[in-house]
Amino acid sequence: MGMRETIEYCIDSAIKIGSQTYDKSLDFSEESVKIVDGILDGYHERYLHPEEDEGLIREHANTYAHIFGIYVGEVLLRRMDSGCGWAETEYGIVLAKDDRNVINPIAKAYKHIVHGKENGDDVNSFFQIAMMIMEGKLK
Repeated sequence: MGMRETIEYCIDSAIKIGSQTYDKSLDFSEESVKIVDGILDGYHERYLHPEEDEGLIREHANTYAHIFGIYVGEVLLRRMDSGCGWAETEYGIVLAKDDRNVINPIAKAYKHIVHGKENGDDVNSFFQIAMMIMEGKLK
């Protein structure tokens, strides 16, 4: 599967999971990032207690990080006209403007699942900071 197909698959999967599992609409709005934040909070709890879901989240944390990280990245792209786009790098799929300006929403989603907010890893805060970076307000 190429990068474009992976991105499309992840976006479609995020929307389906949001709708079918959580009865929430992921509509590429800023509000939908807060919904994703809540979903990842639940995944973190399940990560801490693998006995509750037979280790499903632990086994598939990277998959869910891709699904929701790419969704959050796509929200950034659709909301901002920053010159950024998806790029495949040695670190995986990232949002990049050039070699020096790279944002990795997949890594942040993974850290949210594994470490949780209590350790400073949450997607909504990441989204707010990434928007400021893309607007040129932060370097």
